[in-house]
Amino acid sequence: AKRSQIPAKALIKSAKPILVLIIFTSLLNIFFTGGSNIIFSIGPLKASVEGTVTALRMGLRLYLLVLFTALLTFTTSPSELSDGLEAAFGPLTRFGFPAHEVAMMMTIALRFIPTLFEETERIINAQVSRGADFVSGGLIKRAKAYIPVLIPLFVLVFKRADTLASAMEARCYRGGKGRVRMYPLTWGSAENKALTAFVVFSAAVISLNRCM
Repeated sequence: AKRSQIPAKALIKSAKPILVLIIFTSLLNIFFTGGSNIIFSIGPLKASVEGTVTALRMGLRLYLLVLFTALLTFTTSPSELSDGLEAAFGPLTRFGFPAHEVAMMMTIALRFIPTLFEETERIINAQVSRGADFVSGGLIKRAKAYIPVLIPLFVLVFKRADTLASAMEARCYRGGKGRVRMYPLTWGSAENKALTAFVVFSAAVISLNRCM
């Protein structure tokens, strides 16, 4: 966060919309992962050390997934991200792979993630102001309370997608055919450092998974 000049609070806040999902997934792993070292039990449900470790791992994976996605969207413009993905998929164009179209699709999907979280938070706040309750009751009751959020969320997403499609058509977007770049991407020392850090981090994660 310091090197990317993105406030740490903004990165932490980016994972707030999936906090319920992280908690729900962690509880499932704690009580439904078998293990011999029982910590405590609630009726037929038993929490084990193995389940707790699995819950921590899964929760951390979900959090890091959202965190790195947010960091990517905060530090990389859509055009740079699209160009980078297109360059990565470039060799596959010899086999008829639509590199530009796939890169554009992935870029739009990543760009819509923060927007989706913002819309979700806005809908929840609007429903809370109308008397909706998302915090009281058991886990199942709270999960059911989020069902009315899905319908307006999907409507807003489809409207955004339709607006985006109309804007792209108005700008005569026809895919990657004949497309040129004003600022072509170049490979330098920063890219070498990033690639090295990625390889080291990936190797460390794989080693930890094998050890555990």
